[in-house]
Amino acid sequence: MTKKETTIPTTQHKQLLQKVKTIIAHHRELTKAKGELFNIYDILSLTTNEVRTHSAFLAELLNPNGTHLLGTTFLQAFIDILPKDIFENYLDVENTTVIVEYHIGTIDTKNKTGGRIDILLKDAKGNSISIENKIDAGDQKNQVIRYYNYNTQKNKVIYLSKYGDEPNKESKGKLIMNKDFYVIGYQQEIIQWLETCQALAYDQPIVRESIKQYKILIQKITHTLGNQQDKELKVAIVEHLEEASQIATTYQQVIRKIKNDFRVKVYELLVPKFPNYSLKRPKDINQTYASIWFNEPTCAKNATWFAVESFSGYGNKNGILYVGIYSDNPNFKREETFNRLNKWWLHYKALTYNDEELNLSDLALLKTLSNRSNMEAIANSVVEQIIEFVKAHEKYLLV
Repeated sequence: MTKKETTIPTTQHKQLLQKVKTIIAHHRELTKAKGELFNIYDILSLTTNEVRTHSAFLAELLNPNGTHLLGTTFLQAFIDILPKDIFENYLDVENTTVIVEYHIGTIDTKNKTGGRIDILLKDAKGNSISIENKIDAGDQKNQVIRYYNYNTQKNKVIYLSKYGDEPNKESKGKLIMNKDFYVIGYQQEIIQWLETCQALAYDQPIVRESIKQYKILIQKITHTLGNQQDKELKVAIVEHLEEASQIATTYQQVIRKIKNDFRVKVYELLVPKFPNYSLKRPKDINQTYASIWFNEPTCAKNATWFAVESFSGYGNKNGILYVGIYSDNPNFKREETFNRLNKWWLHYKALTYNDEELNLSDLALLKTLSNRSNMEAIANSVVEQIIEFVKAHEKYLLV
């Protein structure tokens, strides 16, 4: 096939984009008409909080002794969406306990054990299902392996992600999907399960509407339309399959370029502000912890850095952009006022613009950043906040 024959007419792209635009506009009109703009999770800023929102809500539905008072109804419906040949009758649902953030011991890097399981289902016979819940946070080293090594012979691991993606190599090692662990996604399996739960709670209005609100939240964070609009969108894509493929590829390129351009701009503005510091940009912009690191030579000896993370829109704190102190030095002295993030991030501060936290997985923000003057303004604001943070904390690093 010649190059000319594989070229897709621009009019075809326009037709597809116009159809998609119409479908999305219709979805927004229906959302507004049905009062679905009002969502308690958005109001309380709990949209992507894995522990307080997603693990907590899912676990409550799964719990046979949950406040929904519907016993094993939702748990059995969840089991039913999993591979039947593996999970059917695996758990004694009548005698299953559900625990959030279940501690399985101190992390042992050598034996690849320990950690906290996001949601653990365990029956009276000792059979268990370990659910690793991923919304925006990145995979931890050997994470799936550590859960696989828990309750050996009586445990099955489920990796739950936004779109049903596999865990990365660092997390799963040599484990094999659909043999050593199983993958499900919020966009398909969880939405399907929630719709079933809504139907099962038909005579429990508060429970039913709470599930509906949560389902709307999942549709929002997975960019999923309502059932009818989703069908229309799929039809439009099938009619323009080649165009859709090219648009999908170009979309990823555009998103990557906006994120990368923003990191480059922030980096270029920081360099002259810190002439005595060594600045670097480890990790590709698409990697979870895409960042900017900088310190003075003496700080490097102390294994301590200032850093800005994450320009990918994923990672710690559900992907918000923040500046902080990162240290591998066990003797680093920190103040009680420090806002600790984890073992390595000893102190951090979220970066904002117009009093809103920045998150580069937010499509509205990326659209704003696509305008050069907007990017310039936001980058300058971010750099001012970074400078303020560094000045306030240099004394802790320069020892």
